[in-house]
Amino acid sequence: MTNRVDGLVSGLVVQAGVIKGGVHLHQGNPRADGDPEALAARLADAVSLLWAHELAVRGLNNPYPLPVDLRLADAELFPAWTTLVRLATGDGRRRSRSNNAWANSPRELVEGEHMLATVFPKVPSGRLVVLGDAGSGKTTLGVRFMLDLLAERRAGDPVPVMVTAAGWAPERESLAEWLRQSLYRAHPFLGVKTVEGKTRFDVLLAAGLLLPIVDGLDEMAERLRPDTIRSMNQFLQAPGQRIVVTCRTEEFRAACRPGDREVTLVASAGVELCPLEPGEVADYLESSSEGPARAGQWGPVRKALQEFPEVPVVQALRTPLLASMARELYNPAAGDLDAALPDPASLLAFPDVAAVEEHLFDAYVQHAYRGLDGERAERWLINLAHFQQTTLNGSPDIEWWRFDQAIPHALRAGLGAFVGGINVGLLGDSQSPARGLAWSWQAFLRRFTQLIGFWVTIAAVVYLGGDHTTAYACMAIGLAVGVVSGVVVGTSGDPVELPSAVSPTGVLAIDREVFLVSGAGLAVLAGGLFGTVGFFFGATAGMVVGSLGAFYAGAAVAMGKAAWGWFGYARLWWFLGRRMPLRSIRFLTDAHRRGVLRQAGAAWQFRHLGLQRRLAARHPAYVDVNRSA
Repeated sequence: MTNRVDGLVSGLVVQAGVIKGGVHLHQGNPRADGDPEALAARLADAVSLLWAHELAVRGLNNPYPLPVDLRLADAELFPAWTTLVRLATGDGRRRSRSNNAWANSPRELVEGEHMLATVFPKVPSGRLVVLGDAGSGKTTLGVRFMLDLLAERRAGDPVPVMVTAAGWAPERESLAEWLRQSLYRAHPFLGVKTVEGKTRFDVLLAAGLLLPIVDGLDEMAERLRPDTIRSMNQFLQAPGQRIVVTCRTEEFRAACRPGDREVTLVASAGVELCPLEPGEVADYLESSSEGPARAGQWGPVRKALQEFPEVPVVQALRTPLLASMARELYNPAAGDLDAALPDPASLLAFPDVAAVEEHLFDAYVQHAYRGLDGERAERWLINLAHFQQTTLNGSPDIEWWRFDQAIPHALRAGLGAFVGGINVGLLGDSQSPARGLAWSWQAFLRRFTQLIGFWVTIAAVVYLGGDHTTAYACMAIGLAVGVVSGVVVGTSGDPVELPSAVSPTGVLAIDREVFLVSGAGLAVLAGGLFGTVGFFFGATAGMVVGSLGAFYAGAAVAMGKAAWGWFGYARLWWFLGRRMPLRSIRFLTDAHRRGVLRQAGAAWQFRHLGLQRRLAARHPAYVDVNRSA
């Protein structure tokens, strides 16, 4: 059985982790628990801690959350309410629960409190689409929805998990598979197998204990959106499966009406975020001022909000994203007491909404790096945004293991051939980060006996031919090849335990340690064994063969098991091209702390896709091919 170790080291597996900063031996039970509710409770705790921290980093409660109202979405895009009720009452899993919270009609969804945690239980089928304009707060509402559900979660309730739609290729993988890979990175413990051979993710999915929140359907290429909805429908065929989807209003309409066809998310209901009330925006901007004098400078903006709805800045500030940016830019923050603050009335001079948005995006980045070398940091962010928009086709997920995609393919192929990383260098795919290392004696012995048997046969034939020295060399070669290959295969299993949640830097730490442990370990082992073989032909040959064996075995294994080696090449490439500092992870972590980036599981993202697009558009070589892709 994989991960089982007999004899003296029974039960011990090598795992790359972040415990006291090193790879360690983990005393674990290979029979990972498969109790669905216990797994759901562990995932709920991990998701809650992860997103509560992110909510604090984003400062979304400063000075208070902007109140948003909901209205019913266009009924033509959704099925009749009776369809939702029939599905729910015909589902055995649902029939066992009280339906007192269900709404009797769509209208009741937007009556009372306008919180998703209040609206969602009213939907009989548990399938909800949240629509809104750009910057209207869909993602933030989704995060608050997750935390509200988790705060009130009871045994048997599904665990909400947010994933970004832009990372999904529905033509190649199902929603379940894409969700699996996304959660494996953010919550590695879900990839551990139970005694039945299922992963913990599969256990939770089969029990209906996962509630996917697919954020940003509009961030996918337009041609993919109808197929994405169809793929969601396939996922929802399993009894009890629920889903929440966020999307811009017009993009969702286009996805549901591609040409002469019609596509509907089966048994779903829809709500739409309303623009902020002008008075609420004015109160919000003034409440975070340093005092009455500064609050009074918002007077012209308040007057425009209340009396001139057609003014561009009024239309812009009625979205939570731009209202919060204006608050941060035009009100003092810690450390700004000696800084000259811009006059909020200057916002009234911009000719259109796009100009207001561009100004706020540009000024926001400059403000984030005030007092520092902001020009250089801004240039690095522009390069990063350009990479995301062009090389990665507009993906919002900033994943460090994909930075090697910036290296020209021919150079990557040459590097791959040189170090043996054929899977990355020649095929063009980025190496996925490692989740850990485990040991299996069975896998090792199976590969070892296969290879040693082959070389023993050759040695026997050579020995019978009278060439005893060559026969002994063949035996040594067989031993060396068998041991090295056996170790490679033996460390390819799944660890018996992994962290509940990781950040982008946590993923990097695990992957780096796997790289170093596997690479260094195989280099020492291969160098010794192949060097011994070489000594059959002289000391010089032994040193040469041993050195080459150590380098190629260590490099090929490390590059094949972990992404850190390729990331090292990418860092150097970006640095030499003046695209990013050499210590790029430190720069990205700092950008997250400053609010320019946000964290979404194991990836970073720009605070908003609009900010990414604006920065990319400022790159001299940028041509936008993603909006119509």
